[in-house]
Amino acid sequence: MVDIIRTINKVGRWSLNRAVGKRRPLVAVFSLTHYCNYFCPMCPFGDPDKQGQLKLAGKNDLTTDQWKQIFEKVSGYAIWSIIEGGEPTSRPDFMELVRHLYSLRVPITLITNCSLLHTINLDELKQYIQFITCSIDSVFEDPYCKVRGVTPQTYQRVMQNLQLLNEHKVPHYFNSVITKFNTKEFIDGSYFKRAKELGVNSVSLTFVEDRADVDYSLLPDRDSIVKACKSILEHIRSKEDPQIMLPAQYFEQIIEHGRGMYDECGVWKSIFVNGNGTVMVPCWKYNSPENTYNLLEKSVEEIWSAPQWEIARTCHDCEVLGCIWYSSQPVTTFAQNYMRGLSKIIGQHAPEIGENI
Repeated sequence: MVDIIRTINKVGRWSLNRAVGKRRPLVAVFSLTHYCNYFCPMCPFGDPDKQGQLKLAGKNDLTTDQWKQIFEKVSGYAIWSIIEGGEPTSRPDFMELVRHLYSLRVPITLITNCSLLHTINLDELKQYIQFITCSIDSVFEDPYCKVRGVTPQTYQRVMQNLQLLNEHKVPHYFNSVITKFNTKEFIDGSYFKRAKELGVNSVSLTFVEDRADVDYSLLPDRDSIVKACKSILEHIRSKEDPQIMLPAQYFEQIIEHGRGMYDECGVWKSIFVNGNGTVMVPCWKYNSPENTYNLLEKSVEEIWSAPQWEIARTCHDCEVLGCIWYSSQPVTTFAQNYMRGLSKIIGQHAPEIGENI
């Protein structure tokens, strides 16, 4: 159960830090493992050498106790937490880690490809998490398999697991990365129609941000991007389900400018912890020893006082990545969306809040 008063206090401390010019994280992202059973070309965890990836995870992934230490160190700052991977549900101790994070009274969102959800006790899981973010780039078999590099059998397994979420009444929404493989279903709106049929009332979208470490591009051509944005905006204006979780401004700016617009990168608002317990400052694009800090050895205060955060003031390398755009918007935009979500939580738990006041 979410402790609303605790959350409000954290927001207050964060605001005071901002007033005196201190950057501090507000959302915690825990990448539990280096392993993923998928082959997505837009993601470094899509490495086709799965045996090598398993060895890497076995060597470098934090232990159960080490992750618990990280959770405890970060919980004093975060108003929300996100568990992801790799594929987080592939860890044998996944449920134990979720239980421990829940015990720290930090709301949890799980990001998963949904391929292993049938191996988990969903009735227990829904007691601990607020939402599951289902990474469903395409709702149709052929483009799904192309985007994710998996077999039709895996696609069918995922569709079955989505039905399990509905049957067990586990709150969830879809997230899609729009690439050249799946643009068509956003242009013609068929993604939204099919997502609604699958029982989803919310969808989060972002265009793919091409990786710097590969020699190929997954981004659709400019004409297709504009057509997709116009179709998405039309769906937003229709107010029909599923609702689009990213504000219309994101898509409007991509149409007008070819990218999302922001003054200063807001990546510092989230603390992203890698599977080995490290934090890269200011982000993954600056992956070098001098920019990498071990959270088991350093405090959040020490890491967030590092001089490398100054890079975020002028770095605009991420052009269309939705999460970076959103975190880089004015605090009013960020707060408005958060407070809307907070009001829903307050409405759900009003009797409990009354007891805590």
